[in-house]
Amino acid sequence: MPLQETLVKFNWVDIVAICVIILSAYKGAKKGFIIEIFKLLAVVLSLSVGLHYFSKASDSLLEYFPQVGIIFSDLICFVVLAILSYLAVTAAREAIRRFIKTEEVSGLHKWGGLILGLVRGALLTGLLFIGFYFLNVNYLKGSVSRSYLGSRLVSAGIKAYEFTFGGIVSKFVPDESLNKSIYEVLEEDRK
Repeated sequence: MPLQETLVKFNWVDIVAICVIILSAYKGAKKGFIIEIFKLLAVVLSLSVGLHYFSKASDSLLEYFPQVGIIFSDLICFVVLAILSYLAVTAAREAIRRFIKTEEVSGLHKWGGLILGLVRGALLTGLLFIGFYFLNVNYLKGSVSRSYLGSRLVSAGIKAYEFTFGGIVSKFVPDESLNKSIYEVLEEDRK
């Protein structure tokens, strides 16, 4: 894509994405490789659990609270599942750190943390932008889809979910299928 086309598509979503990715990379370099492995795992698990179970959880929520509405119910369930998944991995990381002491290899510690931080930042930003689609605000959805990085990061988040499901979950739970509801959420004309 030529520079002029890139600059035309560049908007506030790209600025948010770049800031989050740079901040994650910086924190990754500071915290190190081992911590970043767990943080990346937490973001991937948040994406996977949030995207896989939001529609089932939303249906259950709507049974008890129909006045919430489908759009708000989907958003609540996606956010709660993603946060709970992230917190579960964080708790596991802290428990493991209490029992296992690791030695830092300076190059791997810093540069590995930086690279994992970049990946985590990209997936975290994708998670945030997927949340914009759940909000069902045309301005936010349009800003993400028209931006240079937004739609790519949303796609990266969806691909991470598909990879995690196809490569790991489907091996342990073969009867489970990929949640196709996420593709409905990502449609522009969702009602």
